[in-house]
Amino acid sequence: MKKICLFFCLSLSLVITAQKVVKVKELKLKYNLPENWNAETYVAEQPWESGNNQLCKCAGILFFKAHKNGKMNVVIYPTTTSGLDSAKRNFVGSLRFENVEKYDKTKNSFFSFQKKSSYFTDTKTAKKSYNVIRYLTKIEDRSYIIYAWQESANLLNPTVEKELYEMVNGIEPL
Repeated sequence: MKKICLFFCLSLSLVITAQKVVKVKELKLKYNLPENWNAETYVAEQPWESGNNQLCKCAGILFFKAHKNGKMNVVIYPTTTSGLDSAKRNFVGSLRFENVEKYDKTKNSFFSFQKKSSYFTDTKTAKKSYNVIRYLTKIEDRSYIIYAWQESANLLNPTVEKELYEMVNGIEPL
């Protein structure tokens, strides 16, 4: 009887802590939220230009996680390949990505990325803001722009980058 009860409790705890796959058909994505991450989805039909949220006048997903050194954020914007030149996707709210020429190439199980490390400028104050990583990937007829940063005045250290990348790695195409 004890073994059955123990087995039941262990099974129940595994079900409760298991990651849930969320499919967002409108954005042609699915994702698994790592522990302590949350998501807000802003959908619009392709070409994803008609969405309206506090981040962009376009569709997207905001992933966020509380952290002792500042909130962690990952934003993903879908776009058609022709929409890559849209200036609005260079912003996350009032934060403008400062483009750099230098980039690295990286990949995970689902995407190959162009990775740029830079910073945001807060357009309300015209001051340099958070350090940020911008990932760009193309798949079939669409592209995704992903921003990952921590709301901290410090540079992104390897531990923080690893935590942010864990969320990026949880995103898959549909």
